[in-house]
Amino acid sequence: MNANASPAGRDNAFDLIRLLLAVLVVYGHAYQVGGFGDDGFAHLFKMQTNAGPFAVTGFFGISGFLVTRSFALRADAVGFIRARLLRILPGFYLALVFTAFCIAPLVARHNPAAGPWDVSSALRYVWHDAGVRITEPNVGDVLRGLPVTESINGSLWTLFPELCCYGLVLALGALGLFRTGRVNVLLLAGALLMLHVAMVVVPRDFIIAPVFLQLSGWSPYVLAFTAGSAAYCYKDEVLASSRSWAMWLVATLVLLYFGGWSLLGPVALTLGLIQAAHAFRITLPVDLSYGTYLLHFPVLQLMAALQLNRHGVGPYFAAALIATGALAALSWFAVERPFLRLKA
Repeated sequence: MNANASPAGRDNAFDLIRLLLAVLVVYGHAYQVGGFGDDGFAHLFKMQTNAGPFAVTGFFGISGFLVTRSFALRADAVGFIRARLLRILPGFYLALVFTAFCIAPLVARHNPAAGPWDVSSALRYVWHDAGVRITEPNVGDVLRGLPVTESINGSLWTLFPELCCYGLVLALGALGLFRTGRVNVLLLAGALLMLHVAMVVVPRDFIIAPVFLQLSGWSPYVLAFTAGSAAYCYKDEVLASSRSWAMWLVATLVLLYFGGWSLLGPVALTLGLIQAAHAFRITLPVDLSYGTYLLHFPVLQLMAALQLNRHGVGPYFAAALIATGALAALSWFAVERPFLRLKA
């Protein structure tokens, strides 16, 4: 996902940063879906992470900051839930329907090895995944023979752990910890950091963490989200310096290049992005990051079926980015923005 909350006012660069993170996700998935192997980001930083997971970590960190702000300003559980669902679900359902009834039949038509597309398979895909937790990753067998056959839209899985993180904010907010007990949020973030480090350092077969964190791989994303939430609780201290963002981003690069990203990278990246967003204050007229994130993967699958990946990763990535940008604009103007207006 992704950071889906509306920015904390317009006097920041959250829209731009999220859009850049979304483009980085498209870049990473272009290598994967096009069958090009690991992306250049992974090779540059010694295979510690790929471009996609790195960008998703940034999304979760920003989301923790903005979603915590959303609850703190409302202090209303019902209003908070309504606002979050209005932000996530319309774009998500558009992506499900568009993937099932537009992309999938085109993939089946242009992929020589594909199984036939049918309405029942498309309806099953939408119905089973409508609860946000992705349990039906494919529409029939239309991906057969393509470089990636595991999922027709491999980006959607992150929305479920993000919703779980929203539930964490709701629980902490209901306990009043964002007002009178903010130190407890910092302690929670510290506890999750220690748990995350233990999961990375200690062998996997040693039971030191809740099973769902061990098996799901959510640990870095939950840590980034919680770090962002704690950063909002201590926003006066975190945002006190207009230049400290550079220190945190340099620390992120050091961890990526010399090792240690999996240990402390989610925290350093989160703090760097949040501070940079408040230091630069660049406003975009539209927010295309969410639509880009939700729709690029099926576009890449379709272009792989059209064999555009034969022209190399550069043209393949560029073509997918242009097509996805157009779809993201349609999603923003036709679906996302109208529903966002209902939040008021």
